[in-house]
Amino acid sequence: MSSDSIITLYDVPSDFNGKAWSPNVWRARYALNYKGVPYKTVWIEYPEIEPTMRSIGAAPTKKKPDGSPWYTIPVIVDPSRIAPSGGPTVVSDSFHIAEYLDETYPTPSTGALFPLGTKALQQLFYDHFWKNVLLQSVPMALPEVIKHLNEGSRPYWRLTREPIVGGKLEDVCPKGSEKWDGVRDELEKAFGVLAALLDKNGKDGNTLVTGTHPTFSDFVIAAFLEAYFLLFPEEWQRIRTWNDGRWERLRDECAKWRSVH
Repeated sequence: MSSDSIITLYDVPSDFNGKAWSPNVWRARYALNYKGVPYKTVWIEYPEIEPTMRSIGAAPTKKKPDGSPWYTIPVIVDPSRIAPSGGPTVVSDSFHIAEYLDETYPTPSTGALFPLGTKALQQLFYDHFWKNVLLQSVPMALPEVIKHLNEGSRPYWRLTREPIVGGKLEDVCPKGSEKWDGVRDELEKAFGVLAALLDKNGKDGNTLVTGTHPTFSDFVIAAFLEAYFLLFPEEWQRIRTWNDGRWERLRDECAKWRSVH
């Protein structure tokens, strides 16, 4: 298949091996790999996201504090499916990308990212994980991310993220501080709540959210774990032991879909 006819996935590079790091994009990448849909990654720096997304007709996913549209990644462009506008199909946001992949590329051999009747529940799960895990980790993650971005993205990251945390990134949650320990403790509690919920499926050793086949919800967790593994290798030695090793098992279970194309 020609590289001009396969899906393009937009991502921001880092200095990690393979460049990929963002949990937001990992969710889409896991979904693409799981579905077996050919794709290529196009790497752009943070200041390039808005002009690039505008140029390809991607929808904004949020609003900035001033009310203007906020363009984010992941975004995919599928040249094999023509949109009503006459151009290729462009999809923003990992949840919508997963929906699109299920609808456009059904794969009975592996199963759906959203098995019949689970989409609403998976949306609730995603919202819960975003609020109680991802947002909890922000004070730890933001100052660590900037260390691994390319020079083309670092000033933008600082300019846009410091207003979020209300100060210089390096001063918000220094490693070894009381704030750092508090955030980590809250994360452990959040994962404990999540483990207790998933144990309602039965304690039969199955680490996946809904059963024997992965769904989008598994990749939501795996994407966070992969980012955590990369950004905080020392802290990973703690999280891998939480809840009897459930999260390390889940990351290992999803490893076969972790390749970067």
